[in-house]
Amino acid sequence: MTQAANKPRKILVTSALPYANGAIHLGHLVEYIQTDIWVRFLRMRFPGMQGHEIYYVCADDAHGTPVMLRAQQEGITPEALIEKMNAEHQADFQAFGVQFDNYYSTHSDENREFVESIYKSLQDAGYIENKTINQFYDPDKKMFLPDRFIKGTCPNCDAKDQYGDNCEVCSATYDATELKNPVSVITGAKPIEKESEHYFFKISKCTDQLRNFLEEHVQPEVANKMNEWLEAGLQDWDISRDAPYFGFEIPDAPGKYFYVWLDAPMGYMASFKDLCNKKGLDFDEWWKQDTTELYHFIGKDILPCSGLQSCQ
Repeated sequence: MTQAANKPRKILVTSALPYANGAIHLGHLVEYIQTDIWVRFLRMRFPGMQGHEIYYVCADDAHGTPVMLRAQQEGITPEALIEKMNAEHQADFQAFGVQFDNYYSTHSDENREFVESIYKSLQDAGYIENKTINQFYDPDKKMFLPDRFIKGTCPNCDAKDQYGDNCEVCSATYDATELKNPVSVITGAKPIEKESEHYFFKISKCTDQLRNFLEEHVQPEVANKMNEWLEAGLQDWDISRDAPYFGFEIPDAPGKYFYVWLDAPMGYMASFKDLCNKKGLDFDEWWKQDTTELYHFIGKDILPCSGLQSCQ
């Protein structure tokens, strides 16, 4: 907020994308209400806007295994589920007085275009690598299991009933295949290991670039948290998932889908692009110019994705 108040400003504000497999709860609303208050404050501070432009956008995070499985449980398509949840979410926001300039969905043509474009940019720059990995597979459901659909005993502290990516007792992180006595959360079956080719974003090559980004563009509290991961050493990120999966299929890779955490961050861009289409705004003038101020209201779990675009 260092620019002079009388100089026209372009301000774009976002909140974290709520997931499309469940209802909005009070924990969600704390974030959206405080963002809405801040946006209202900005508009009160600039009566008549004085040439300033301020927009607040958000969207449903619509992809992933949980959405696919819930749709199966309800006997409807994933598309029908996310349409229903989008309507419910918007009704809840309206009831609590949260006013977005645009509320959209990550399951959109705009988001697909952004995801594919960014993926190709990363691929052309040498940031994408194919690896054959071992994954847990549910023999009853006949699908590979995401970490959150596997539970077992922590390999570090022996705490029981822990998820396949981290222990909530000792905070250890690990690969799901390191769990002791693993079981599928979906069927209760003992998972087996199977090989599969996956696509990895070589984020480890971006360490210096991300460190500079943190120093220049985020507040100290966020930088301190993210520097913990940089100091520990970044691990290359698995950005693909095998069918069956609800999401965007990777171009030229039949049966492989972009992991939801890759396409979700682009949802902010997609929602704003949809608003630009509706209002006749120039997307590039906003998104590709240093004069735009971009403010994300997000929780710490989303911070690893916040610098992704700086590594294109």
